[in-house]
Amino acid sequence: MDKLVDASLSPDLASRPFKFTSKQGRNRRTQLLSIAFELLKEKKPEEISFADICKKAKIPRPSAYHFFPNVEAIFHGIRLLHSEGMVEKLTALKKETFKTWKEYIERSIDVAIEVTNSEIAFPRLIYGYRMSNPDMRLVGQELDIKLANLTKQGLIERFHLPNLDTLDQIFGVAISIPDSLLKLSYRTYGDFTPWMVAEAKKATISYLLNYFPEVCEPRK
Repeated sequence: MDKLVDASLSPDLASRPFKFTSKQGRNRRTQLLSIAFELLKEKKPEEISFADICKKAKIPRPSAYHFFPNVEAIFHGIRLLHSEGMVEKLTALKKETFKTWKEYIERSIDVAIEVTNSEIAFPRLIYGYRMSNPDMRLVGQELDIKLANLTKQGLIERFHLPNLDTLDQIFGVAISIPDSLLKLSYRTYGDFTPWMVAEAKKATISYLLNYFPEVCEPRK
């Protein structure tokens, strides 16, 4: 939760309404996000209103509207915090060693689950709630592209992958596979079950085997 202190909210992904530089603006935005986090520990997103958050944060609604136009915008801010965590953890994989590209894919999925399970608000918002605002969904699509590129670059730095013109598209599909299966697991069981996690890994690797050999030579 330390990121709420500065609430940078992925400046390269966030839209202008989420960027504030004044100390009071950062503090109030942080307070609204913190209260939303608290409420999401007890309630589903659909059960939380903008008024609920403002009341508990002790911030008048007219003032809160300056930072977030509605409750979806607050939820979006929390999702961006999740995005920052994902980017940070996937980038940190550079410090780890992998014998095969399959191990790297499996570890990437584990990292995604670790970040998502770090706060109860994250799976509730990402897999249990659908944003209606098209601009916010667009930011989610941009994040998917960034995560796909991080995964691709992580493998390219470690292994000699086939030289394919469609590599960007391949990794875009690849990261959507575990995302879909984890969503199914959460909506069906309320959790990421070990069996579904294993299936997500197998499905992703099986897809990539259509383009990569069983063994890719490591880079020296």
